Amino acid sequence: MSLILKKIPTITVDVPIQVPGDKKASTIQAEWKLRKWDDYRANVEAAQSGKKKDEEFLEDLVNITGIKGEDKKDLPFDKELVEQLMQETYIRRPLILSWYAAQEGRNQAAAKN
Repeated sequence: MSLILKKIPTITVDVPIQVPGDKKASTIQAEWKLRKWDDYRANVEAAQSGKKKDEEFLEDLVNITGIKGEDKKDLPFDKELVEQLMQETYIRRPLILSWYAAQEGRNQAAAKN
């Protein structure tokens, strides 16, 4: 089998979230825009040096799925939802780390039977 080089604009990755008090972790999905290597390295270096804040990574966030409100209905992806998620410490870090996973090509896991 050979590699077919093609442009892949976005990728969806699983984001495991450990909700305080829940025994089992929950998983949401985040779709991120993919960056070229030089741009990726520049973003990583800027983050490591403190020149880039977590919120700036959200420019690449295309969609989030798998989040329900207390009424058990799916919450729509919008700016308010993202702002709310970023205020929850237990969600913020896993969400930002998923940007790195996406850039490295780690797709979401295959659905379990």
